[in-house]
Amino acid sequence: MTNYSMDIISKPEEGTASILSWSGEKGTFAVIKGEGNDNYICGVCNNVICQNVNRGQISNLVIICPNCGNYNFIKGT
Repeated sequence: MTNYSMDIISKPEEGTASILSWSGEKGTFAVIKGEGNDNYICGVCNNVICQNVNRGQISNLVIICPNCGNYNFIKGT
């Protein structure tokens, strides 16, 4: 299993990016789970945001960390 730290960005202007957020309780958990060999982790708090995915499977997506609330960008491979 390989962990990839995501890039932290400021909040994108409306309509400029696809943003995935969690609307439930705040906590340390993955927003996306798969059956791959890699994890994408928050660039600030190291929370695993995308668990067991394949590198390159997710790209050009902004995910708000459910733990710390920072905007993480997956640019792909």
